[in-house]
Amino acid sequence: MPDQALRPPVPAPRPAATETERLLSERIFLLVSRSTPSISAIGPQLHRQHGGLAVCRFDELYKGGQLALARYRGPLLLDPGRYEAHPATSDKPFIVPPDDMYGSGLERELDLQIERRAMAAITPTGYIRAADWNALKAVVGAAQDLGRADVIVMLPIDATWLRDDSVEKLDLAIKNIPHPVAVAVGGQFNPFDRYKKATTNLRRLLTDNPRVGLWRSDLQVFDAIGHGALFAALGLSGSLRHTVPPGEPTESKKGGGPASATVLLTEFLRFTRGSDLATLYANADAPTCDCPACDGARLDRFDGSDNEVRALADSHNAAVWARLLDAVFRYTDLGSRQSWWQQLSSDARAAITAENERLRQADAIKIPKDLERWADLSVTHEPAPATAPGIRP
Repeated sequence: MPDQALRPPVPAPRPAATETERLLSERIFLLVSRSTPSISAIGPQLHRQHGGLAVCRFDELYKGGQLALARYRGPLLLDPGRYEAHPATSDKPFIVPPDDMYGSGLERELDLQIERRAMAAITPTGYIRAADWNALKAVVGAAQDLGRADVIVMLPIDATWLRDDSVEKLDLAIKNIPHPVAVAVGGQFNPFDRYKKATTNLRRLLTDNPRVGLWRSDLQVFDAIGHGALFAALGLSGSLRHTVPPGEPTESKKGGGPASATVLLTEFLRFTRGSDLATLYANADAPTCDCPACDGARLDRFDGSDNEVRALADSHNAAVWARLLDAVFRYTDLGSRQSWWQQLSSDARAAITAENERLRQADAIKIPKDLERWADLSVTHEPAPATAPGIRP
């Protein structure tokens, strides 16, 4: 349903209240994990002004990843990722190891991140299950007790918290956290597909709470930045673009076997498996890419799951990702960013339809539900008069 009236133009970024907020502001981090083979290739591709690297379960990085991370000198965040395996409870909102000879659990956890050059320390919060108001209150209370200014409070929430009957409690909780907050939305597949108003309710949370960022997401991060998110983090792999509730096996639309490389197709605003691209374009000309990693090569060449193919795909993804950051951050108000994203989404939907017609296959490339939402939902703020939406990356 269209808004009755657009809100007045709002400048972006909104003023930062603390040094940590200033460091995080206007950044979209690329989130990688211990199994990412290509940190050394990704680092140089990241956007210098608006990008950064985030590592989930950084303590479990393989030796090569540890060495590559040691050489990386850009903006960095280290996510303990405890929500992957542990729920938050009323008596244990943060998941920390027992005290040891090196110091107390929580403080030592946070200090280690800063010692490893993280720009802020992320709390080891457990997963906040649906309707567990006591666990959410415990996270708020523990966050209020943190006597330091270099903290991001991780808030890994089940997608049900974005329903109309729960979002008010979530909003109240966030307003009582005196630190920047990273919201990670949990559920199988795309959690925003589960509830019709999840996207609009998240938009409202971000607009009304200027210290909040969207964590461990997909291209939803651009919608978030357009609605006032302080920062965001996009997952490089499919498993890092949403959070599966602890104790649940990860459901997949594909069978088992090694994880295939995934490729970001900016014209279609979607990630696609390299193996699917190879099959799709087996008898047709595949799109090409002029990013530094591809240099005009075809995008159907990522068919494989070995480290070399995945590293090549990751390098492509990071390079085209930097171009998208250039595009969104050239706008200096929220309304213009929203209009840009809506237009880009509409163009991507039309491009998919046109490509299916070229391939003479009705649903060769499916239009994602979130792309439909981004194209059809109304913008909430007036674009500033001096900007014109629709510039493509």
